[in-house]
Amino acid sequence: MGIQAKIKEILLVLLTLLLVISILVHLSNYFNSKEIQSFSSQCYDQGGEVILKIHNPVINNYSFTCK
Repeated sequence: MGIQAKIKEILLVLLTLLLVISILVHLSNYFNSKEIQSFSSQCYDQGGEVILKIHNPVINNYSFTCK
């Protein structure tokens, strides 16, 4: 196996890893957004006030309180 073949193999592995990580981050963001929407709706339906703090905007890591 030549050096070019090894480089191509490494690049393929890295690109696959990048794609998988990108998909996981996107899915995490999507599901957290849906969860925030659901919690907010339930809070407002009960007459509460939503207190939401986003800790990491990339993956939408958050703290949620309804008062």
